[in-house]
Amino acid sequence: MKGTVQTKTTKKGIEYLYIYLDYIDPITHKRKQKAVSTGLEAKGNKRRAEKMIQDYIEKYQYLEAPQTDTKISNHIGLCDFLDYWLERKKLELRQSTYEGYACRIHSMKDYFKKDNPELIALTPKNFNDFFRYALEYGKINQKTHKREPLAVRTVRSYHSILHAVYSEAIVDGITKTNPLDNVPVHGKKNRDYNEELIFLTEEEISEVLHFMDRHYPRLVGITFMGAYYGLRRSEILGLKWSAINWDKGTISICHTVVRVKSVMAEDATKTQAGHRELNLFDTARSCLLKIRQQQTEDKSFFGKQYANHDGYVFVWEDGHSYDPNYISRLFAKAMADFGRPEITLHKLRHTCCSLLINKGWDLKKLQYWLGHSDASTTLNIYSHFNRKRLNESENDLNSISAAASDLFDGVEEIC
Repeated sequence: MKGTVQTKTTKKGIEYLYIYLDYIDPITHKRKQKAVSTGLEAKGNKRRAEKMIQDYIEKYQYLEAPQTDTKISNHIGLCDFLDYWLERKKLELRQSTYEGYACRIHSMKDYFKKDNPELIALTPKNFNDFFRYALEYGKINQKTHKREPLAVRTVRSYHSILHAVYSEAIVDGITKTNPLDNVPVHGKKNRDYNEELIFLTEEEISEVLHFMDRHYPRLVGITFMGAYYGLRRSEILGLKWSAINWDKGTISICHTVVRVKSVMAEDATKTQAGHRELNLFDTARSCLLKIRQQQTEDKSFFGKQYANHDGYVFVWEDGHSYDPNYISRLFAKAMADFGRPEITLHKLRHTCCSLLINKGWDLKKLQYWLGHSDASTTLNIYSHFNRKRLNESENDLNSISAAASDLFDGVEEIC
């Protein structure tokens, strides 16, 4: 198998680098090609993409492996087939996605493992009973150790996985029908999930940053990047010094640090749109220079014990990387102390969007800055903020209708 780096241009005219893998199909013995996105923009990233070729060759080596006829018993248990399906998926998924699937499957197996019923024996009623159980007793409260309802969204993700599992079982010839086809997950409709969007004003953000500087100094830069750049937690903790071009005045968002079961660093963003190059404005430059100065002092103090070999911007004093969940918990504690416990680290993205709307940014510019792959996400925040601003602003209709006010002279106020 060989790999080459080539350029593909999106409909928006942005050039991205892809790795094209050439391999011999083990069945037809014909040469085939597979294109894999690197998530990197073409300009200035070719060498970086070329270094990724070997990793992709190893990941997709199975394409050249002889296909073994692994006959699955028609009497295989659901739990066993769930494991088999997940193992098959492992080669196709990002590690974080794979771990998310693994957590869901582990929870589903807890319900079915006692009898481990045969895949072909389960009926729509069995799954309907399972979903009802999950909606009422699907999780265990870590403090009280009592069973509690599971979020409808989570139960719907169970449905999606099980539906995909049975679809594959049909392809494998184990069953002819999918029992999930007509089994709904009752609960809230999607529109009921529209979270309350909370926005901080320019003055409030300044107050928060000064509060962090006094009481939670390690959160100052993180809060700054969330509020003014609208970066996701994974993008903030994945920011490297190498992504900052001091001469050009840009920050490249191209690396993330995420946690599902384990902490993973990836040269990829949540979506392709998440890979973006943003302006390094003056205050941000000063903020990052201060952090770099402190890191230089820390590195000198710890010497060989200093651990930040990957060049991350936000790390512990000894250079070790933060656990993403620790940062979320610390930020929640800080905002509770500040008196605004409803503000999460992710909600700073909404604040960033609102600040830029106030400055007259259009939707497409906002979408790029925030890294939204779907403009509807940006539009939702945009419209929500404008509704909020309309309700809080002075009613312009008073001045507009002033010319007709003489028609109603002499009317007394009703008390």
